[in-house]
Amino acid sequence: MPSRDLLRALTAECLATARNCGPHTMREIVDWAQGCGVTIKPVIAPGGSLSQMWAELIANASAGSLSGAEIAGALQRSIRRKSVRIPIAFQVILVKILLSSFE
Repeated sequence: MPSRDLLRALTAECLATARNCGPHTMREIVDWAQGCGVTIKPVIAPGGSLSQMWAELIANASAGSLSGAEIAGALQRSIRRKSVRIPIAFQVILVKILLSSFE
C-alpha cells in the first residue's frame, strides 16, 4: 500500500498523462486517495458542454496557465463523447505546443 506522502505527491496532471491510466482508473485512484484522506483535484471539472470546456481551455491558454494534463483530459473527454469538432483556436494552441513555442 502506498504511503500518504506518495498520495499527496500525486496530481491529476500526473494521472492524466500516466501510461495506461484512463479515465476509469484515474477515477478509482482519486476515490481511493479520498478514502485515505487525500484530495486530488480533477484537471477538468466534470459536466458541462464540450464547447464550454473548450472555451475555458482557450481562456487558460491565453492567460498562460494551460497544463499538459488539461490538454490530455480535454482530448480524452472529447474522444469519449465521440466529438469530431475541435475549435480552431485550440488547434492553434496544439500546433504551438508541438512546435515548442508555447510555454
